[in-house]
Formats: sequence, structure tokens, C-alpha cells
Amino acid sequence: MKRVLMPLLLIACLAWTPTITAETSIGTISLDKVYNGYWKTDVENKKLKDKQEEALGKIKKLNEALQKEGDVLQRMIKALNDPNLSIAEKTKRQQQAQAKQQELRQQQDAIQGFQNATQKNLELDMRKARETIMEEIQQVVAAAAKSKGLDLVLDKAGRSAAIAPIVVYTTEANDLTEEVLKQLNLSDPKKGSGGGK
Repeated sequence: MKRVLMPLLLIACLAWTPTITAETSIGTISLDKVYNGYWKTDVENKKLKDKQEEALGKIKKLNEALQKEGDVLQRMIKALNDPNLSIAEKTKRQQQAQAKQQELRQQQDAIQGFQNATQKNLELDMRKARETIMEEIQQVVAAAAKSKGLDLVLDKAGRSAAIAPIVVYTTEANDLTEEVLKQLNLSDPKKGSGGGK
């Protein structure tokens, strides 16, 4: 009896299991090639580089001013060793040197704060620019995938946590890299009618 029921139960379970009738169409793209080849990436990188150079110029000027003030402090400290100074004059100069030293610490802290804030702002600007560009790329990829009837697009340049490639093999038949790059670069003001890089 058990021998008859088990096959019948197995057949009944298989009959209830939904069957997959449609194949999944998969495409690939080299996302790093598209991102780096997109003209807007160059524009955003240039903006960020210009901001960074401007900030570094300001920091350099602030450090040069701090160095000059440090030299003044060194001269003040050296002048304290003058044996001809009266006690009152020596006390007065010590107070001035201490005030200068405190001022230099404040300037140093301000420069460090400016550096930290600038670095944070640059990182934020870079993240925003990257997200904006990636959104544009994803829209073009989605449109290209839909036009080819693809259900899924994988980044063939992507790496797993083990640093192994995520896409191990592809025939390149459904690779969207050049098509997407060409579409994105159609709006390049330097090239007019566009084309890939």
C-alpha cells in the first residue's frame, strides 16, 4: 500500500508545482568602461579637481601665514633671553609670547577644521556626481535592455567579495556596452552629434 501511495503522492506534488515556461534573457555591460567613457564623468572629475586644487591653494596660503606667525613667535621667545631686559619687560614679553602661542594654536585648529570640512565636502560632491551619472547610465541601460527584450543586465566588469569576476563567461551577443556608451555620448557638447569615445 505504501509503495502505491508514495508514487501517487509524488505525482500529485509535481502536478501542483508551477512550471517555468519562459526563458530569462540576460545581457551584459562593462559598467566601468561606460562610466569612464561617458563625457559627463570627465566634466564632473574636472570640476572636482578644480575644487580640490582651489582648496589646496587656500590651505597652502593659510599654512604659509601660520609659518610666518611661527617665525614671529620664535623671535619673541629668543628675545626673552636678552639679559638686559628688566623683570617687568621680561614678564610683559612672556605674556605676549604666550598670547601669540595661543593665537597660533587657534589658527592651526582653524586650518585643520577647514581641511577636514573641505575633504568631507569634496567626498560628498563626488558621491552626488557619481550617483547622478549612474542614474543616467541605468536609464539608458534599461531602455536598451527593453528594446532587445532582455530581462536582466549584469556588469561583466563587476567583482565578487572574493575578487573573482561575477560574470565568468559571456558570448558578448547581448553586450550593451558600446550601444549604451554611444547613446550617452550623443549629448556631448564637444562632439556635436556624439559617438563613443
